[in-house]
Amino acid sequence: MPWAIIIFVIFLILWGLAWRNQPKLAIGIFIGLFAGAAIAPALGPYESIADIPIWLPPLPFITIATVLMIYGFLAWWLLDVKKKTD
Repeated sequence: MPWAIIIFVIFLILWGLAWRNQPKLAIGIFIGLFAGAAIAPALGPYESIADIPIWLPPLPFITIATVLMIYGFLAWWLLDVKKKTD
């Protein structure tokens, strides 16, 4: 139990430093924390590693790759639209 409190305090200090230096990063961490807390009960406790769905471990990588592809497409499309209007 004391280790959990120490780790929590360390992460809280790091989040406070992020808030002072990069507020957008701190807000992103805050939103991610709440999103994870909302999704965690649906993923539920697993008895063993065999119970974990096959799609769950690569999910963060798939999410990041999809978001970056959408961002790249939107940046490409918006720059193309901007060139046409100039």
